[in-house]
Amino acid sequence: MRSSASISAKHEQIEIGWGERRTVADLRRTDRRVLRIEVQPSGGVVVFAPSGEPVDAIYERLSRKGAWIFREIDRIAARPVTTPERRLVSGETHLLLGRQYRLSIEESDDAYVRVEGSRLNILARRVDDQAHCRRLLSAFYTLTARAVFRERLAAVIPPFTRKGLRTPILVVRRMSKRWGSYTPKGRIVLNVDLVRASPLLIDYVICHELAHAFHPNHGKEWHSLLDAVMPDWESRKARLEEFLR
Repeated sequence: MRSSASISAKHEQIEIGWGERRTVADLRRTDRRVLRIEVQPSGGVVVFAPSGEPVDAIYERLSRKGAWIFREIDRIAARPVTTPERRLVSGETHLLLGRQYRLSIEESDDAYVRVEGSRLNILARRVDDQAHCRRLLSAFYTLTARAVFRERLAAVIPPFTRKGLRTPILVVRRMSKRWGSYTPKGRIVLNVDLVRASPLLIDYVICHELAHAFHPNHGKEWHSLLDAVMPDWESRKARLEEFLR
């Protein structure tokens, strides 16, 4: 079957066709030298194209990757429905490093969050102030993520440094559609929500992004490098996609 594409310069979007199927992807021009196609956990598609890449070259790549793109979209669509956003009430469960904790909200003059056994306790000045409780929990996750991600980066980076990679600057922030990225300036960016996953799955995301320091797309060389560093990365990827819904 044949793939077709049309680009809107105004909205920076691209329509990808495969047979009778169509989807609209975001088109982002970057400083990278290689075109990259990403099907995100949300099911959306993003095409990262070099700033000077001709439209015909983008079309040719999409023609060859159409079957893979729609296969990935279908795989994501087949997953169970995403868990609704937490309401921050005592008794509901929250994830931290792969474990479920029962939330407890208590009144306290000192506002902070702590883990006690199987409980995640929010100590707030006003237990009925949901915005205040949410800020406290968000700050707790961010601080924990920074410490854990630094530790996991140090644990998994040796195979990459032996290949000449310098330890990248770590950036932790909230990301709406991605678990991580490796920037052209050599920074590794990780989604703060990843701290809800187990260290094994965090390690996968970090290695996934470090491999992009050598190979910007998900081609054969990228796969070979990740296979060598983490032979079970595909099963970890599947577990991550199922675990953090």
